[in-house]
Amino acid sequence: MADFLQIAALDRVGWQQNKAADYIPDGEHLWRFFVAYSAVFVAEHDEKIIGFANVFRANDKAIFVLLKVVVDRKFRGQGVGQGLFSQVVKECDRHGFACLTTVDPENNSMLHVCQKFGFTEKEYKAGYYRPEEHRYVLKRYPSR
Repeated sequence: MADFLQIAALDRVGWQQNKAADYIPDGEHLWRFFVAYSAVFVAEHDEKIIGFANVFRANDKAIFVLLKVVVDRKFRGQGVGQGLFSQVVKECDRHGFACLTTVDPENNSMLHVCQKFGFTEKEYKAGYYRPEEHRYVLKRYPSR
């Protein structure tokens, strides 16, 4: 998929809204690997990528890690993110894999969406990235 440049650009714009925006987001070099070696789901509008989600398998375990879900600001609140989550959940269930992700404890909309899609296990981790960056580690088990 040659769309990794569009995905990287959307990620860069989305990252600017992050509390830790001073730190370097994933660049084109990482997105080239992500697109080649992880499952990347995209939402498009007029042949332009307006959102994406990616998951990769953690080691040899039956666990996927949901690394990112990003939706262009202009398309938020229109079900794009939920559509991406739906694709991720279907992929996890298809393989019978659990799914892990992390969420900023102040990101109530993402926490709500994760809960809606079955991320029922939640553990608070103070200083997850840096002393001031706390996260919830969320886990979803596959539907049987």
